[in-house]
Amino acid sequence: MAECTQYCEQLLYFDTKRHIKRSFTTQNEPTSSTSFTSSTAPEFHINFHLSCKANIYNWVPNDDSSRPQLLRRLRGPTIRKLIRLNLKQFQSKKTARKIIGKRIKKWPVWPDGRRFLIDFVLKKAWEKIESMPPSHNAVHLYMRVIPKHIHTFDEEDEIRYAIRRSMEGSMDGMVPAAESSIESLENATLLESGNCAICLEEFVNGGESVAMPCSHIFHRDCIKKWLSTSHYCPICRFQMPTS
Repeated sequence: MAECTQYCEQLLYFDTKRHIKRSFTTQNEPTSSTSFTSSTAPEFHINFHLSCKANIYNWVPNDDSSRPQLLRRLRGPTIRKLIRLNLKQFQSKKTARKIIGKRIKKWPVWPDGRRFLIDFVLKKAWEKIESMPPSHNAVHLYMRVIPKHIHTFDEEDEIRYAIRRSMEGSMDGMVPAAESSIESLENATLLESGNCAICLEEFVNGGESVAMPCSHIFHRDCIKKWLSTSHYCPICRFQMPTS
């Protein structure tokens, strides 16, 4: 089976202004020493307040130009995570990366981007620790992550291929998504017009459109029906939780 032709560029941005403005340190519990490495170190902790809002840009070939044409821009739902690490967990890079990586596993960020994201927020946490008052023992770090997915493809070929691939893949033991995960899908913000990849009908601003965690957008009724039989995203095969 021939695959569709597609070019995808993935970029990762961080809202550093938000980090600088909102991040702070506190003394949440009394300590007997002002040393960061003292015997009271287990009281020390870092709260990572992380949020993610993906942006998707879909480009298609332009018959009148060698440059592609922007078809639509889509914004995925905002995903928020509060991740707390104690000093022992934070001082072990392997442990810290594992804990944070597990919590953001389903974010719409590619593997290399996810590793960079984790190392970046850990670096910012260390910077905050190094500048904090000696009596403080808690770091509250806020970071907004903005993944950008830039796709250039032939839309009609892409839709036909995605649906065909999902149908073929789901023939072997289809498993429905958990009802709670279906109901938790958030309304999508449409910046440009486009079509639902399931029914092929056009999205309507203000209509019932929802975004999957992978940031692909569908009509609410279409994706609810789809997920009631298969927990895979029709386009990228992202796996929703099952019962």
